[in-house]
Amino acid sequence: MKTGAGSQVRTRPLSYWPALFREIPVARYALVLFVTALTWVGARRTEGYTSGPILCPFRLITGHQCPFCGTTRSFGALVQGDISGSIAYNPSGILLSIVILFWMISPVKFRAVRTRIAEFWWRISELARWMLLALMIALVWGYTLARW
Repeated sequence: MKTGAGSQVRTRPLSYWPALFREIPVARYALVLFVTALTWVGARRTEGYTSGPILCPFRLITGHQCPFCGTTRSFGALVQGDISGSIAYNPSGILLSIVILFWMISPVKFRAVRTRIAEFWWRISELARWMLLALMIALVWGYTLARW
């Protein structure tokens, strides 16, 4: 694969993981476990994720929650093992944490799934793409209005 205007050729695909984590998968799993444990300790020692300052620009301007409000609290509750609390804060927090975990553990498989989704998106008709996009927007607006 050529890069840029020069004639350099890459021998390995580009990866965001350092060489240690690419060559030794156990090191990658250990890093994920360490980050999870560090997050758990931080969430247990401080209850700041439930009563911290409001950082959402949409909420600061309108006074109402956006679709992403509560995601940080959802992560904090999930790390502590409170699944029902995580769902109560924001149900998308669980889905987002699964995606992030999958991305950290297996970047190659994540890239393959992302490629398959993109191929599917461009294979369907333009009308179907617009309908799916309208459905996604309607779901986000419905969720926002339900929390309003």
